[in-house]
Formats: sequence, structure tokens, C-alpha cells
Amino acid sequence: MPLNILLFTLAAVLIFIVPDHLRKSKSTTSAPSVIAVGFIIGMILIGYFYLQGKKVDDGLRVTGYSSKLFESDLVKWRLGVQKNTDLGNLKSAYNTLAKDVADFKQQLLDKGLAESDINIQPPTSQPTFDNYGNITSYNVNQLIYVLSSDITKVEAIALNPDFFADRGLLLQQSNLEFLYSKLPDLKKQLIAEATADALARAKEIVGSAKSKLGNLKSARAGVFQITEPYSTDVSDFGFYNTSTRSKSISVTVNTEFELR
Repeated sequence: MPLNILLFTLAAVLIFIVPDHLRKSKSTTSAPSVIAVGFIIGMILIGYFYLQGKKVDDGLRVTGYSSKLFESDLVKWRLGVQKNTDLGNLKSAYNTLAKDVADFKQQLLDKGLAESDINIQPPTSQPTFDNYGNITSYNVNQLIYVLSSDITKVEAIALNPDFFADRGLLLQQSNLEFLYSKLPDLKKQLIAEATADALARAKEIVGSAKSKLGNLKSARAGVFQITEPYSTDVSDFGFYNTSTRSKSISVTVNTEFELR
């Protein structure tokens, strides 16, 4: 239980409950003195509680800020390829798509990507229907994921669709996501810089005043905003842009210092 609530409860007991109990007691010799002492102690506690509530906050609250531009060191390429076939050639479409995907994987390996960078999901198929609900054809799909630190190489391959066009493959999706593998270390650095910025601002505030800056009472970091460079995008829950290779990261730290 918080101290203030405990003191207030004790004061109420001493002022109201104890005297009432003594008034109902058979003993009359010591009741007046006990009531008086209880009343005095209760009033002291009430006064203390009142002064605590009126006490002026002598802390200085300052918000620090830090931001930094940085470059992604990982790229994730997610693509889905599709081949259409009529009713009698579903097996052939599976086999053709499997060969095309194998050729594509070999092309990635030939261009210097590691086999561990490439992940191929099992194929799936979906029927297409005419206006009467009859199956007229099938779409055979396969998802491929590439995760690599060679961003330039993956970008060059992703931006050239000739391989898929030459084989009659449809690209259902082809997305590049740019990531950063050392983000936890970068966040620690920015929190330290934002805290130092808050300290510098606090010193500036008290520099022209008669008070002196004391110890740091509390510090709370806000959410990180990771956006494209020089963006104004923010979110209450944080922002993480993965669409650009170059990024900007920022954070605020809310601090409170003692004043002497």
C-alpha cells in the first residue's frame, strides 16, 4: 500500500474510530486523554498528508532527441511465379514450373548468391471457373524467397524480368524489403545520444537561472521511427520503413532531473 494512503487511513482511524470506540467503552478515566492524544496525532498526519499534496515539484522535465541516416545491409526479395494451364495439362504445368524454378535458382547461384540465401516453397494450384461454375483451367503458383547481404546484385536481378518473360511465367508478386542486421546496436547508440541531448538541454535551461542541475531522476525512451530519409512519417507505435535502401532512424528520450 502506498505511504500516503496508509497515513491517511491511520489518521481516519485515530480521529473517528478510536474516539467512538472509547466513548462506548465502560472505562471513563483514561478515555478523555486517549481521545485527545489520538486527535492530535490524527491532525498531524492529516497535515502531513495535506502538505505532501501541496508540495511543489522541484524536478525539471526535458525531452532529448537523436536521429541518424544509415544504409541497409540486407535485402529480402519475395516473389511469386505463376503458370496457367488448361484442364488436361495440370501435371505438365507442374513439371514445367518446377524446371523453370530450378533454372531460376541456378541463375541466382551463377550470379554469386549462396544456396542458403534461396528458399523455395512448395507449389500450389488454383482452379478458374466460367460463369456456370465449371472449371476451365488451373493456375500453378510457387513462392521464392531470397535473403542476401549483396543488395546491389539482388536489385539488378529483381529489376530485370527477362527470365520470367522468356518462359511465359507470370509474376504474381515481386517485392524488395531492405533491412538492417545491426539494428539493436544502432538503437542503443541513439538512446545514449538522445539522453546526452536531454542533459545538454537541461544545462542550457538552468544556465541562466539561479538553480543548479541535480541527478537524473528518471528516463524513458519513446518508440523508434525508421523512415525513408528526411521523411515526416511517424506513428504512436513506431514506424519501420523497408521499401528504401537508405533510411533514417530517430528516437526521443523523456527525462527528469533534480533541481538544487
